[in-house]
Amino acid sequence: MTIKNGSRLMLVMSVLAAGGHAGMARADDDYGCRIVICLGNPSSNGGPWAPSTCGPAMDHLMDDLRHGRGWPQCKDSDMSVRQNNTPYDPCPAGTTAAAAGAWVAEEQRKAGARPYSGMSGFALVGTPKPSVADLNSGYAYYGPQACVGSQVGAYQVYGDPSGDASAVSRRDGRSARDGGGDDGDPVTVTVYDHIVWQQPQSPNAVDVYEAGQFQTRIHY
Repeated sequence: MTIKNGSRLMLVMSVLAAGGHAGMARADDDYGCRIVICLGNPSSNGGPWAPSTCGPAMDHLMDDLRHGRGWPQCKDSDMSVRQNNTPYDPCPAGTTAAAAGAWVAEEQRKAGARPYSGMSGFALVGTPKPSVADLNSGYAYYGPQACVGSQVGAYQVYGDPSGDASAVSRRDGRSARDGGGDDGDPVTVTVYDHIVWQQPQSPNAVDVYEAGQFQTRIHY
């Protein structure tokens, strides 16, 4: 017997309808299966912690994981878990993770812009930033990760790409900075049609699978 999506949804609904810990106990007295039920609560409904009856079970799970007690079992479920070591969630559909340290920007190429027009050929949205490169983040060397969409183009700058917009290099190697020299190597900024920035979380994580299909990642 396996807890399929429809049955699990019915269990979640019965828990929500009953309310309180008694309702949860009637739905499933087994701690491991309660976790399965709570993880089945969709993000549109608030996610695993949203039902009031799920909060204590999920808090219990987090405490177990932090103290090395492992993942609870539910014999009536086809859910499995895999240990992971990453501070980031998987990138949303339609995006991929940019390389660590890569400078990226969300922009659109201006109509009529020439291929070699540099930064001036793009309509900037926000400020160029490096992916996974903020040393002042809460997790030491981990900074926000850029999940990028389709590449629109690229340009080069001398100095800090997030600073002076006039520091655009030309393809002939000459700097476009007024009154400036060509000190240092140019930095490439890759332009994408959209970027989703993910903040780092605890690198201690488990990936949850159901019937071999990835469902969610939980950091603890």
